[in-house]
Amino acid sequence: MRLNLLLAPANIFLDIPARTREEVLVYVAQQLERAGVVKRSMDLVDLLLDRERLGATVVGEDTAIPHCKVPGLHGIVVAFARVSEPIQFGPEGETARLFFFVLSPEEQPAAHLQVLANIARLLRKPQVRQLFESAHDAEALAAGLVRAEARA
Repeated sequence: MRLNLLLAPANIFLDIPARTREEVLVYVAQQLERAGVVKRSMDLVDLLLDRERLGATVVGEDTAIPHCKVPGLHGIVVAFARVSEPIQFGPEGETARLFFFVLSPEEQPAAHLQVLANIARLLRKPQVRQLFESAHDAEALAAGLVRAEARA
């Protein structure tokens, strides 16, 4: 499943005003509620925090992939958020600046894992990581992602 087909420019949030893990989760959840992706942002925040308690979703190199299964969701939704400076996101002091949110319907566990694996694979490429670190706007990031995945 190509990331560029799941990550709409409307779900790309660059240099958001967040300084804590909770602020990142709340900001993105509120944006997704406004867009009609989820019904209640705080329910999504609770699901994401529950998942973080099972094991931090920090994957290294200042990147985290918060993810969860959302009851009533009709398809996989991916969102991306970036903060200006890394913030503590893991329990051992791990930091993150890039956040890939993966929300999946409960009945699609295989697709959920496939999307997580695809994100991890893409981020191993320096040019893709650079795209997410430095894009100036959502449209440029989305267009760059289409080009990067076409080369993959």
